[in-house]
Amino acid sequence: MYVFIVNPLAGKGQASLLWDETEKILQQRNIDYRVLISSSESDAQNFMLEILQSYTIKTIAVIGGDGTTGSVIQSIAKTTTALAILPAGSGNDTARMFRLTRQPSRFIDQLVAHQITTIDLLHVNDRFGISVVGIGIDAMIGQRVNQSWYKPFLNKVGIGSFAYPIAAVLTLLFFRPFSGSVTIDGANYKLGIAWLIACGNTSSYGGGLVVCPQALPTDGVFNLTMLHDVGRMKILFRLFPELLRGQPILRKGVSYIEGKELVVQTDRAVSVIVDGEVVTSTPLRIAIHERALKLVVTT
Repeated sequence: MYVFIVNPLAGKGQASLLWDETEKILQQRNIDYRVLISSSESDAQNFMLEILQSYTIKTIAVIGGDGTTGSVIQSIAKTTTALAILPAGSGNDTARMFRLTRQPSRFIDQLVAHQITTIDLLHVNDRFGISVVGIGIDAMIGQRVNQSWYKPFLNKVGIGSFAYPIAAVLTLLFFRPFSGSVTIDGANYKLGIAWLIACGNTSSYGGGLVVCPQALPTDGVFNLTMLHDVGRMKILFRLFPELLRGQPILRKGVSYIEGKELVVQTDRAVSVIVDGEVVTSTPLRIAIHERALKLVVTT
């Protein structure tokens, strides 16, 4: 039996349309399934807890965006249950990283074939994450995107990924930087003025913004990108445009470090995003958990 978690709000209703098509294929092929259609993380976790206790489940399939995927992995990380993703959000960074199909018929074919890859996860305080943990300005950008009037419009016309650069420019104009320190595998680094700390298990967030260009979800380390000790105008007119191009930035004010354990201390509580959702604030402890999630390859 297969279990589906469908977020009907993802992609401004795109997930519901994909589920309708997917369900027809499941019924045509007489494939046994159970489904939860809800945008609530607590509903999803309660549903999964109940069904995992009652049945032996090989795969839980998500039809939604990165936020929905993030809620599901909390129940299946470090278990034998695999995750499959039919992307339907505005960002879809996890699906982009693994080049997952958006075609329901192809998705079902690969779901049944059950070809698995095992990937690392980030453990962020008491929560797992697949892609990138953003601390500082990127978390504020994520909040602005989710609350913006233009995100639904851009999703509707098929260019939802542009919401993040728009919000980034607006946020850069007003964000108040912070100070603090990061400790990576025991080595301490002081930050005088910090704007952004991104800890990547994968390379991108925000609908394709490559913030951790060297990050791979199978190498047993995270990749840290820090934007610090530079002025607002330099970020806005030089560093951020270069960041959008997705290549490493070899300039003062940008630092790249890799590691397995990270502690972030800041002079004030700073918002933190995990897989595109604001879920906590600093202080923060992050550790890489190697080979912690089984992912169905649906390319």
